[in-house]
Amino acid sequence: MSTRDPKPESDAPLAPAEPDISGRMGVLLLLSVALGVGGALVASLFLVVESALHQAIWVDLPGHLGLAAPSWWYVVVALLVGALIVRVAQRLPGHTGSGPLEGFHFDTGPGIIASVVVAALATLAFGMVLGPEAPLIACGTALGGLLLRGRDPKVVQLGMALGGVAAIGAIFGNPLVTAFMILEFAALGPLPAAALLPILVALGSGYIVQIGLGPWSGLGTHSLALPGLPAFTGLTGVELIGGAVVAVVATVVALGARELAERLQSAGRRRPTPLLFAAALVTALLAIGINLATGQSYDAVLFSGQEYLGTLLAITSVSTLLLILVAKMLAYAAALGGGFRGGPIFPAVTLGVTVGVLAALVVPGLSLPGMVVVGIASTTAAMTRLPFTGAMLAVLLASAAGPTVTPLAILGAVVGFIARLGLDRLDQRRADVTTTSDAPTLPA
Repeated sequence: MSTRDPKPESDAPLAPAEPDISGRMGVLLLLSVALGVGGALVASLFLVVESALHQAIWVDLPGHLGLAAPSWWYVVVALLVGALIVRVAQRLPGHTGSGPLEGFHFDTGPGIIASVVVAALATLAFGMVLGPEAPLIACGTALGGLLLRGRDPKVVQLGMALGGVAAIGAIFGNPLVTAFMILEFAALGPLPAAALLPILVALGSGYIVQIGLGPWSGLGTHSLALPGLPAFTGLTGVELIGGAVVAVVATVVALGARELAERLQSAGRRRPTPLLFAAALVTALLAIGINLATGQSYDAVLFSGQEYLGTLLAITSVSTLLLILVAKMLAYAAALGGGFRGGPIFPAVTLGVTVGVLAALVVPGLSLPGMVVVGIASTTAAMTRLPFTGAMLAVLLASAAGPTVTPLAILGAVVGFIARLGLDRLDQRRADVTTTSDAPTLPA
């Protein structure tokens, strides 16, 4: 989606049509259980493969080459190889599916899932700045489409949604985050209310796969809690005012990355291959620059940032955090608009955490947990147009701080959401002006 394209009403997914479930609730719930389990299994498989590739590329292979740690040239080569694999995937059926700027989609069928998975693994394992949530959804929807192929199209669409929801639930660690996301989709209109109960059952079934049942310990969960975050001592007027400012700054950073990504995507439509390799090279150079300037590892820029959050919380140098913030924002934009495949949420969380830590260091009286929560909620809501999900994700990530941070999470989510709505309206006006100016002039 370019800045000249009309904006959608929301980033909500393509959802199933209203199904007729009268008299078939029992069968539908059994289907929900089966697809919930299946979606969680394929999501776990994807994450295992991605983790194994990450280990092989960034730990095992450097060791075999005699490197104690990846050197600068290794970073450049790794990201360019990842870009090459994505380019190969773009030639497969489906051409890697929808991009991360286009919102979440639950319509990836089994016929194109290979291109999506190959591109996503090349993006995530080789170090580009995107998260796993979108490819996980694609794995779940492809499973639903495969198992229900040949059935009524409405049933197939519902089955794809059930598998996709269960799959994305595997990364958030708590099914309630995904449940909030689905409720927002329903509130915005694309998701029929009749699908909510089956989706809830699929989420619960998928979570059992993660936590286990009886003597079986399950496949394991992904903890959302930020490591090392102190408790929140209490809300003050200074915290509210400072939180509002932090929300604005964090939102500007996130939406700035999005706008830059849209311009990159628009500029590279005619020449996607050069853009793909340029985005990888720029990301590598940013990571190398941060390593040389601050002494931080390449992980400060590379990857989604999920594993680096604990390190960010411990940094006490304002200049280091500022450099990381700028580099991560630019690398995020390069991945979003450069043709890579992944999800937008976790890099946005990383930007929010960085802004929050900066604010707590610079302004006396602002607490670290409070500002981190504001930052996460605002960047997540701005990138996804889902304020309830953004607020809840921020609270869960900062669970060590306690529930009293909730008002700050809501403040951040509201600011991020309103700013995104305003930006979308502005882009719509730009598109209208462009359409009008490009229209042929009729002779008098």
